[in-house]
Amino acid sequence: MAPAEDKAGLGLRAIRLGGTLAVLAASVAAVGSGQAMLADRAAAVAAPEPVRPEPVTTARLVIEDGITVLRSYTGQVEPAQRSTMAFESGGTIARVLADEGDTVAAGTALAKLDTALLDAERDRLLAQRRALQAQAALARRTADRQTELRARGFASDQAVDGVTAGLDEVTARIDEVDAALAGVAIRLEKAVLRAPFDAVVAARLADDGAATGAGQPVLALVERAPPRFRVGLAPEIIDTLSPDTPAEVLLGGQTHAVTLFAVLPDLDPRTRTRTVLFQFDRAAVPAFREIGVLTLPRHLPMRAAWVPMSALDDGPRGLWRLLVVAEHDGQTVAGTETVEILHAEAERAFVRGTFRDGDTFITGGVHRIVPGQPVAPLPLPAEPVAGRWIR
Repeated sequence: MAPAEDKAGLGLRAIRLGGTLAVLAASVAAVGSGQAMLADRAAAVAAPEPVRPEPVTTARLVIEDGITVLRSYTGQVEPAQRSTMAFESGGTIARVLADEGDTVAAGTALAKLDTALLDAERDRLLAQRRALQAQAALARRTADRQTELRARGFASDQAVDGVTAGLDEVTARIDEVDAALAGVAIRLEKAVLRAPFDAVVAARLADDGAATGAGQPVLALVERAPPRFRVGLAPEIIDTLSPDTPAEVLLGGQTHAVTLFAVLPDLDPRTRTRTVLFQFDRAAVPAFREIGVLTLPRHLPMRAAWVPMSALDDGPRGLWRLLVVAEHDGQTVAGTETVEILHAEAERAFVRGTFRDGDTFITGGVHRIVPGQPVAPLPLPAEPVAGRWIR
């Protein structure tokens, strides 16, 4: 029975092997059929169209040797002259002749003191002088008589010398009274306040009948002349200034032209700046002590080029990327240059980098373009304009 069983086992294995081979053959046939089907489908699909170049606006880079920028500095408006008027000596104010806001010319009387005591003193001195003049006349006649008598032998030299000395004494006392009268005249003149320059009355600090002391303010004046703008500037900036330097001051939304007036010698130890005075070209300006902004041009020597801010994209390590137009394998594509911003304004920047003078760069839409992408530059203008980019 054993040989028969062995033959039966061999037959069963042969049947299983044959089934496996049949399955394998069917699988191979199915794979071949699928590949042929996929190949037929692929052949039936049309080839993709080539990438169309991206239209871009361009400009040419113009490298310059430097730029002139405007720097701003804060300062204050002040009058050319400001004076607080006061009497040299105390007394009662008889009348204040000017009021706040009045325009006065140089030499105009502004206020007067009560001069009754000075008038009385002057009258007393005048009376004393008349008395001395009478004494002098008598002494002069006496001296003449004594001189004549001495010539006749009836008077001594001592008598003549005594009369002459008396005349000299009276004459000296007259001179003393004249000096006192001159002093009274000066005090009477100083009892009237007069405008030292053409001015506007800024403040009235006393009224009629008020008692005032020596040096006590009565009126405040500001000169009717183009005012000045006081500002602190660094010494290196002052070295570039001249009377011809164009400068402007922004006050209350209006721009006023100013010219250099003076540079004060002292250096502020806190700010390390020197005070500079600029004079306005006209007198009509906003209120004194108003804060304004002075703008000065400053030349920065550096070789770089202007580009619009829209042409710049973020680059590595704090730098920026500028896309330029390049040729690659006979095709126009976008290239990249690394740049550094030296000066920026609202819509443009002054940059230096790996580009060359005259290179064509893409002025906008750089976020939609990658380096190596085909581009179609729009026509360039005939000539570049230095200091500006060309759209």
